[in-house]
Amino acid sequence: GLRRAVRAMTRTRDDDDAHDDDDRRGARALVDDSGAPNVFENDDYVEPTPENDEALTFTVRGGRASTTAMSLRATSMTSTAVDKDAPYNTHIASNHDGTSCAVATTSGRVRVYARERATGAFAHGEREIRLNASVNECEFGSAADPFSIVCACGDGTTRVYDARSQDDRPTASFRAPFNERDVASASLGGSASDFLVATAVGPHVAFYDRRQQGNASLFQDAHSEAVTRVRFHPERRSELYTSSVDGLVCAFDCAHTPLNDEESLISVMSAEAAVNNIGFCRSGSSGDARDALWCVTGVEDAHIFVASSDRRRVGVHLVHLKNARELVRAAATSSPEVSASAPEFAAQVDYVLGIHDGVAPGELFLSAGTQSGVVGIFPLVQGSPSMRGTSAYVGLGAPAAVLRRGHRDIVRSIVWDANATASESARVPATVGEDALVCAWTPDVGNEERPPVDRARPPGRRHSPY
Repeated sequence: GLRRAVRAMTRTRDDDDAHDDDDRRGARALVDDSGAPNVFENDDYVEPTPENDEALTFTVRGGRASTTAMSLRATSMTSTAVDKDAPYNTHIASNHDGTSCAVATTSGRVRVYARERATGAFAHGEREIRLNASVNECEFGSAADPFSIVCACGDGTTRVYDARSQDDRPTASFRAPFNERDVASASLGGSASDFLVATAVGPHVAFYDRRQQGNASLFQDAHSEAVTRVRFHPERRSELYTSSVDGLVCAFDCAHTPLNDEESLISVMSAEAAVNNIGFCRSGSSGDARDALWCVTGVEDAHIFVASSDRRRVGVHLVHLKNARELVRAAATSSPEVSASAPEFAAQVDYVLGIHDGVAPGELFLSAGTQSGVVGIFPLVQGSPSMRGTSAYVGLGAPAAVLRRGHRDIVRSIVWDANATASESARVPATVGEDALVCAWTPDVGNEERPPVDRARPPGRRHSPY
């Protein structure tokens, strides 16, 4: 059952500690040797060979390395500070077409901004939702439900709001089970109408039905430690992906009720360390479809797994960027020209934010930042053919862009989709940080001064599960 599968994956992660020396030499192949059962193992499925297994042959389709990084400047900037109260901005979410974004803060407020379609700049007249509770993150609904925003709150509630309304009362509100006092993550999905709310509550995934204002179900066996993220797939709305401090990422089919975590399970993936964040990207194997899932761990490794419509392949390990911070630093100092264009990353890289799509499907970039609020965008590039099937087969190239002259403190979250099918506003990066700033970035063509930031508070610390 599911419990045995999760335990098998956890045992494999512990056993792998004995092979750390081989890992450092890049000698371990990225294959699933956990022995965990697969729901398709009796479905006439032919196991791939070394010649056609994505884990051994995945090729980055973009990633042209450059000798100099483009400098981006925060040409549109706003702040969530109110009356000298400068909160941490913990999360930014974009709606389906990039024309609106929502920012979660530690001060019990969510700001909703409209973005200019042509430039991605923040329009005037933002909407403020006052929750009177810290907000861990917020997410929009799908294109079929574009004005709904779900908020995961630090008081044990999950709340859904209408972005068009000026009323601070939620359209739906749910209390976490087991008297849990913190909801780490929430997502809307379940079908095209987004009737289902999935939440991360301790080691459990709790579901609520917005139509009935009541509990729908509870997944209790998928994870053994705190769940950090829940995300419905942006295109296949019944598919849910979850991550946890236990190092696992799970994929579920939530199309049929009543929900059961064992019967709904599609795949279990191991990142071998606590997973902080997950998201979706395009591997290029399915055109413009988001057919891959990325995750970033507490030890700053980054992974990419298959998340395609072919459920027999979901969970195949495509990319492992081991010690991504060191890969970023090495890429930023690969030549004197590169070092001169991105000097902020020569001494230290402090955190990894996520993985993003480039213009063409399969063109992928990793974002990483510094304590001073500078963010670099690094292309994923192909390694040596001799490293095929190891963590060194895909690496990082010299930075394509550096986001500077905006934030002055740790950047907590970024939204950016450069794919050719995305809207113009979605293709303009937007970030939030612990300096209370919200920034949209375009090429730097001037020397205007940044607006002052209230520094009358201690420097922030990025969340870590350790």
